[in-house]
Amino acid sequence: MLEIIAHRGASRECLENTLPAFDRALAQGADGIELDVHSTRDGRIVVHHDPAVRRRTGKGPATLPLAAMDLDSLHTHRLRDGQMIPTLDAVLDLVGSRATVYIEVKATGIEDALVACLERYPSVNVAVHSFDHRIPVAVRARRPGTAIGLLSASYPLDIGAMLRPAAAESLWQQAQLIDDALVREAHAAGATVIAWTENDHEHARTLMKMGVDALCTDTPGALRAVLFG
Repeated sequence: MLEIIAHRGASRECLENTLPAFDRALAQGADGIELDVHSTRDGRIVVHHDPAVRRRTGKGPATLPLAAMDLDSLHTHRLRDGQMIPTLDAVLDLVGSRATVYIEVKATGIEDALVACLERYPSVNVAVHSFDHRIPVAVRARRPGTAIGLLSASYPLDIGAMLRPAAAESLWQQAQLIDDALVREAHAAGATVIAWTENDHEHARTLMKMGVDALCTDTPGALRAVLFG
């Protein structure tokens, strides 16, 4: 059964990577929640796409790296909808057993802090992926049994050679670079294929016919309705 994954939550309806976006995606029946993580200076994993936030100071707006802020300081910052940047703990607590949480690691050197967070929620189904393929492998080395995926925005010349050394369960492939051969070779290497970010309904149907295993989308409710009625 094709899996529908909400890209940063229901990000066309709510501000991405926020608790309302994730809650809305769950209400729409998303099978998975995809999100981005960084770490604060005091080792708390937070959910945000960019490595920094923009804050106003006495001299005007300033860009402050998340890695240079502690959690208390970060929580004084508000996003444009008034929300705080959520911690991964808060998201895992919200999602619980309702969906898989797919965690894209955006920063290097945060594997220990991430594993510590995941260990607090052993009943939540999680998977870890990154463009830096060393990161999910390092997470699984610290937390055996963690499902991992490799992100790709190019067409690998040898898909099996990329997937097998990592023993990755999933290939996160840019949607427009997926064809029948890629799906076939990824499956032969023991990996599922997750297409990102797919919002076009006709192309989604094409990928479904190819045997793609999951679609990561900004519109989980609408895409589910189109594909499954």
